[in-house]
Amino acid sequence: MKLAITGKESAPEKAPFVLRGPYETIIPKAGKMGYDAIELHIHDSAAIDRAKIRKLMDEAGITLSSIGTGSAYSEDRISLSNEDASVREQAIKRLEMHMDTAKEYDAVVIVGLIKGLVRDCSSRDVCIRNLSESLTKLVKKAEADRVPLVLEVINRYESDFLTTIEETLDFLAPFNSEQLLLHIDTFHMNIEQASIPDSIRRAKGKIGHCHVADSDRWYVGHGHYDFAGTIQALRDIGYDRALAVESLMYPDSDTSAEESLKSLRSLVGE
Repeated sequence: MKLAITGKESAPEKAPFVLRGPYETIIPKAGKMGYDAIELHIHDSAAIDRAKIRKLMDEAGITLSSIGTGSAYSEDRISLSNEDASVREQAIKRLEMHMDTAKEYDAVVIVGLIKGLVRDCSSRDVCIRNLSESLTKLVKKAEADRVPLVLEVINRYESDFLTTIEETLDFLAPFNSEQLLLHIDTFHMNIEQASIPDSIRRAKGKIGHCHVADSDRWYVGHGHYDFAGTIQALRDIGYDRALAVESLMYPDSDTSAEESLKSLRSLVGE
């Protein structure tokens, strides 16, 4: 498993992104700290210099594990389930551009809050239908480019549907695509899953990405989350992609990144 750290150019203090600042700063920092990869939360791939980012990655000796997309919803209010077809199309185009960025690295593109929420629609059925139709369009490009889209399982306090592994697996089943997978997160699972290892094992072959933070959303090792059990379950199902640290940057960014890396290395045997 690759060990990755989240990074974003700018974000509110309480957002769970560990490294903050321009790519020229955070990409070299991730490499210097010893991470294998970085997860970049990119607002719009149309606005970035891909060649520059590639050069920074190569010089730092790391790769891109994943692209976070949540700001499309939080800042622009665009989503894949919006009842306005033109807004859904904006969300689709945004994700397609991210897939163009990701395909250079064998990275995944996260579908988190950009999926939208039931409360933004007139009914749950409408929300599910719109999301399904949007993902059906996106899966065509994902399969052609071999870029996994990973649908994030988000806890009930931040999302009003697709809050458990089981519910999200049921939603994904009709697509039957190797490029539309599950994205799990230890913080969310700690809230929602009765048995995290059992749920992970039931999702064998369907997990494409994993975020890690401790039970209090601080760095790995600060709280009481059973990372050993989760990592063993991931090994049992043959998961070989990234463990990406998406935690609060407390007590500060560097300490959070360094402590998580130290704990993860011990857990994965590196």
